[in-house]
Amino acid sequence: MNLGGLKEAPDYGPRAVTHRLISALGNNAVAALLGVNKDRPGRWEAGQDSPNEENRAQLADLDALVGHLHSAFTPAQAKLWLEGQDPYLGARPIDVYRLEGAAPLLEAIRAFEQGAFA
Repeated sequence: MNLGGLKEAPDYGPRAVTHRLISALGNNAVAALLGVNKDRPGRWEAGQDSPNEENRAQLADLDALVGHLHSAFTPAQAKLWLEGQDPYLGARPIDVYRLEGAAPLLEAIRAFEQGAFA
């Protein structure tokens, strides 16, 4: 199986992924989660600039996280949850993501889905 072409597949290229993320979370949240300037995601989406390899990996990771968020929350709830205080994490999910990546957030989403903090 050759997956080499997947990197440039239209639905998984940086423009498409950035568009999905901006649509789901808003430009400022995407920039904050990725730790880039606020103008960067919009430039990637418009094709005016390309993310480096590290940012491409971060985009893919965040795209997967958004899929999990939307399995547990509505889009509006997902935005609120990311920026609010989560009892499972003991911090704001957006801050935890920046420091530790997606894994702790996935655990917190699972805890929420299981009613751990209902």
